[in-house]
Amino acid sequence: MNESYYMINMQKLLYIVKELYNRGFEKLRVIPSVAPSGLHWRCSFLSGNDSERRTIITSNWIQDFYNVQEKIEFSIGELTDMFEKEHFDFLILCKGENKDYVDWYSDMLLKLKEGELPYAYSDYSSPGDFWETTQGQKIYTLPNEKQNYMDY
Repeated sequence: MNESYYMINMQKLLYIVKELYNRGFEKLRVIPSVAPSGLHWRCSFLSGNDSERRTIITSNWIQDFYNVQEKIEFSIGELTDMFEKEHFDFLILCKGENKDYVDWYSDMLLKLKEGELPYAYSDYSSPGDFWETTQGQKIYTLPNEKQNYMDY
């Protein structure tokens, strides 16, 4: 069986978020999208602090350190430690509670198959009330969630 390590490795970014929630950074949001070429998946982390919104394109972060075409052997905890150490100033903006989003996000992860990636929008589709996945699923978001994608 020929596994797509790209998809599996990129999905690890979604699990890093779950681990960051466990560490108290619940105001972190995820903005997954498809690159303009349609050939790559993008994942940005958005700080939840309304007074100082910042994003990090985490799909670039992971590709800067690892060949995502080969299996990344680090655990989610180890990857989260690396991300937290490198982006602590960003994560401080994400400190706090956001139970509704964290619960929705945890449920979203349960719906994904291994290597399946969600996206909120692409150059070919505008943000809606759901995320589509690379396997054709529709995962409905929280009300008005698409407002978080409008400037990014």
